[in-house]
Amino acid sequence: MADTEVLIAGAGPAGLVLACDLARRGIAFRIVEMNPAPPDDRSGSRGKGVQPRTLEVYDDLGVIDLVVAAGGPYSPAMAWDGPKPLGLAKFHRIERREPTADVPYPSMWMLLQPRALGILRDRLKDFGGRVEFGTKLAGFTQDQAGVIVSLQHADGRMENVRAAYLVGADGARGVVRATVGVEFASETIDPHPMITADVVVDGGLDREHWHMWDNAKGGALWLGPLVRTNAFQLYAKFEDEEPDLSHEALRKLVRARTGKPELNVGEVLYASHFGSRSGMAKHFRVGRAFLAGDAAHVHPPAGGQGMNTSVQDAYNLGWKLGHVLRHGAPAGLLDSYEEERLPVAAGLLEFVVQMHKDWLGKAKDKEEPRKGEHMQLGLNYRGGPLSLDERPAVSEGVTQAGDRAPDARLTDAMGAPLRLFDVFRGPHFTLLALNGADLSAGLGADLPALDPRHRDAVRAYRVVGPGGAAGEGTLVDVEGQVHRTYGDGLILVRPDGYIGYTGLGGGSDGLRTYLARFFG
Repeated sequence: MADTEVLIAGAGPAGLVLACDLARRGIAFRIVEMNPAPPDDRSGSRGKGVQPRTLEVYDDLGVIDLVVAAGGPYSPAMAWDGPKPLGLAKFHRIERREPTADVPYPSMWMLLQPRALGILRDRLKDFGGRVEFGTKLAGFTQDQAGVIVSLQHADGRMENVRAAYLVGADGARGVVRATVGVEFASETIDPHPMITADVVVDGGLDREHWHMWDNAKGGALWLGPLVRTNAFQLYAKFEDEEPDLSHEALRKLVRARTGKPELNVGEVLYASHFGSRSGMAKHFRVGRAFLAGDAAHVHPPAGGQGMNTSVQDAYNLGWKLGHVLRHGAPAGLLDSYEEERLPVAAGLLEFVVQMHKDWLGKAKDKEEPRKGEHMQLGLNYRGGPLSLDERPAVSEGVTQAGDRAPDARLTDAMGAPLRLFDVFRGPHFTLLALNGADLSAGLGADLPALDPRHRDAVRAYRVVGPGGAAGEGTLVDVEGQVHRTYGDGLILVRPDGYIGYTGLGGGSDGLRTYLARFFG
């Protein structure tokens, strides 16, 4: 029987992000995918809206330049009444924001999911891993020592694998959730059937807007340009008939709903039925089996949250598995995956369901709330099991334990510019020692001595003001932004980019006690 430490079922966004994170930590894993080959541009473009927080994850994984090069910004939405343009739509508005020092990726980015998955697979190869396509998770059993997984290969051969942990990233109809028997509460948001298709449309429809016929007879129809292709994505709802996915039916549908007979669907790259449903598992962990992505929660299409929430699931789980398997952390650390991610997923699901209902209710005169929640930048783990504040009350706007750790501009000891995200990048904790009271004098707080067990997994920096004594392990806060954002004292940033601990700079007992949770 083959052995591995983690077996991942499913090579979608959640599975691949988790595999990349485990690979760079030196964790032995296998990732299996039942489909015989990777998806291509004829596999559908759903899951294409990459939110700012997910872009930050891609930065940390070292693929942000490829993601930017392969995608593009969203176009503004144009409302139509038949052949007559009505102007920019309010409800569907996606703002383009300018980057700031603390938010380098402020806007949603369009990247077709097959291309995103290709980038992640290539990154996984860089780390020495690969996806086993044509390999189906047939079933599994688990005990206190591990999980025994049965795999069925494309040639029919069966293989048994023992793993320490199993992660089900195998979708809403996957084997893992069904096998562990977790309750999955779901609801239909809209009973009307819908379709999505990627189509080439001739006839002069501009590619500078998403075109939306929300009040078309028979149901809404949208046509949005897909970046770096000659295709549009089509959404259509059917209020009084069953959909037909044939080429000719799609051609007639576009002409009838738009009132523009000059439009012609010249090619259909992909077409599929889909339903507007939401749902969430009651638990994200059962013993040694975990649920991530669509296996744990299903989102309606409005808001572009499903894929992004899946990525965050994987990023929360990966470092915890790494510390249990490599650094001797107690297995109870893994309980925090459900404790942190389930409330976040539930809150996002409620937010997106309400947005979808607003759209169904024709609330087109209101602004769509695409703000902090939507971009996933304001989501936090405050009050969670791994968030500990030992500082006195801080000023409004200063980050606290559980918050996302913002980016900032600074320099190294030699004066070379860098970002906090450069310092955070990688599978380690990051400790910042700051003393805002002495910033004008260039002084920084002293770095506490770390337990030798922590040194390889915790990188520590003393943050000083301009003109301060700069030496090894020193960062210079030339604009004062780090101190304004983070305040004074000791700030410990988790490997997934959230603040775990804050404490006073004068003592380190609290820090040592906190870090002991993650090391044997």
